Amino acid sequence: MINSKDWKEILIIVFLWAILPHRSQAQMNMNPYFTAINYPVEKQSMMLMAMPDFQSARYGNNFVTGMLMADYGFTSRWTVAIMAEGQKIAGLNAAYGGMRLSTYFHVFKDEKLLNLTIYGEYEDLNGAALYKMEIAGFGSGDLTESLAIARKKHVRTFEQRLIIYHDWNRLNATFNFIRETVLQAPYGSDYGYALGIFFRSSPMSGSMEGMTDMTSPPTLSISRLGYGLEMIGALGDNHRFGFNWNSQQHYLGAVLQYTISSGWSVRVEPSFGLSDVSDPFILRTGLAFMFGLSNSGAMKMDQ
Repeated sequence: MINSKDWKEILIIVFLWAILPHRSQAQMNMNPYFTAINYPVEKQSMMLMAMPDFQSARYGNNFVTGMLMADYGFTSRWTVAIMAEGQKIAGLNAAYGGMRLSTYFHVFKDEKLLNLTIYGEYEDLNGAALYKMEIAGFGSGDLTESLAIARKKHVRTFEQRLIIYHDWNRLNATFNFIRETVLQAPYGSDYGYALGIFFRSSPMSGSMEGMTDMTSPPTLSISRLGYGLEMIGALGDNHRFGFNWNSQQHYLGAVLQYTISSGWSVRVEPSFGLSDVSDPFILRTGLAFMFGLSNSGAMKMDQ
């Protein structure tokens, strides 16, 4: 298990790597993952996304969750977002889960060997919130108590992320270190991670910037498909930091994203639980729309 001293040394090494200059690449403007975060939204552009999930629960009844998200790029490096979520447990009424407000900032103006982004999110949720925007701490996230009681419980937290990513032409690798701090008694912090690797579709990738005379592929074309892997999980809390595998949730999923047009994209991720307290299966889906881009920006659509 990594102790706090070792972790500080790791963070220092990562930071030094991140500030090394590197060859500049075109910035992509749509993140393909469900939990991991990388690119800021393009300046003066907005991304709207609907994300319904089906979850096969390890404890209790199966359920569906949903999140609506709006991200706006104030600058090419600074993005703000608002999210609202809810859920429907089999045999029970639908329930509101709460809202999230977030902001993230790309630290360096120029591209580096490792691109560094800092992220903060205020969460005003209730005990019935089940959408897996992140995984942290210990135990299962399934709801086993009365829904009526859970909805009355306020859960206010402040989430922080250290985000690093890098692009090798069409290949993206991303890592998020997550800390979730409770803003009410009992105070404390839980930790988690999200990492992904994704191979972008070629016709509308950022590497095509400047090719404005390029002919787009047919609407139904394998060239519009991007694919990769995403893994998310928990890393313990203040008292026990690190992997305690079968008392923490961990998931591995295959990410598929299809570009319908320069503005629209759809993504799917079947994910499987890897530990004794993880839900066996999650089917994650998302429909995204980006607008406010210039004509040249439209050619830089991620997928």
